[in-house]
Amino acid sequence: MYPKLHCFIHLAIALALGFAGFAAHAQGPASASSAAAAVHGHVADPSGARVPGATVTVTNALGVAVKSATADATGDYTITGLAPGNYIVEVQMPGFALFTSPTFALAAGESKHVDVALAIAVAQQQVEVASEGGPSVSTEASANTNAIVLKGKDLDALSDDPDELSSELQALAGPAAGPNGGQIYIDGFTGGQLPPKSAIREIRINQNPFSAEFDHIGFGRIEILTKPGADRLRGSFYYSDSNAALNSRNPFSDNKPNFSSQMFSGNVGGPLNKRTSYYLDFERRDITDNADINALELNPPYTSLNPFQYQTAVITPNTRTDFN
Repeated sequence: MYPKLHCFIHLAIALALGFAGFAAHAQGPASASSAAAAVHGHVADPSGARVPGATVTVTNALGVAVKSATADATGDYTITGLAPGNYIVEVQMPGFALFTSPTFALAAGESKHVDVALAIAVAQQQVEVASEGGPSVSTEASANTNAIVLKGKDLDALSDDPDELSSELQALAGPAAGPNGGQIYIDGFTGGQLPPKSAIREIRINQNPFSAEFDHIGFGRIEILTKPGADRLRGSFYYSDSNAALNSRNPFSDNKPNFSSQMFSGNVGGPLNKRTSYYLDFERRDITDNADINALELNPPYTSLNPFQYQTAVITPNTRTDFN
């Protein structure tokens, strides 16, 4: 009898412990659910209108995101299942600045009401103003945008004829700042004959119009610099000819006189010693030009009723010799 009673007691104790564990397991989740906290509220713009679709994130005091939700069509949001502790509410929405609430504490089972008022995002623009490189006014020669420097291949492209070369340079220089028109300076001096192109080293046009070296503003000024001596013996020879054999008769003339334009040019240069050198240039032009005459002779026996038409062409020869 005693062993049976002992077994019955053990069975009763086991059943009692099993029911107690089951009850504790059944009541545990309910107690945990009742202890969870929550955050709710609404999201609005500066005018007070609700903002749907905003992203609401709850972070802990360390800045780690815990849970997030999206505001509904009415701008309301609710985040549940939060453990007791300190939290921050952050709200993001395109077109609005980031909202960050102050840190608040949640107790077990507490439901915190946090409304959000978003501010319009301000677009930031950065403008950098450089102290150099912008438009400026200067009288320095390097700032003269009208300056032209001709040398090398640019100089070779100009005409070999001195008269045509002078016309081309005047056209490049443009109008001068005075009544006398453009001036041509040859190695710093005015009034001289234009040297042969073979003797020219460089041509500067409007290079430094405000220089104190000159007596007036230097727009339209042409500065011609001739070649210095060379480090070894060098020279060249040039000849050109334009002849009437290739020309037609002037329609206002009854005759066709002879016409020719011949130009001889040569130069030589070289060293005299280690510190000095020389450059010699020679040019001669023989021009047999024509002058056309188209006149009415009214002297007796011719009258205004019976004029005499006089048409002819005569030669007008001239020569020019330069030695530099």
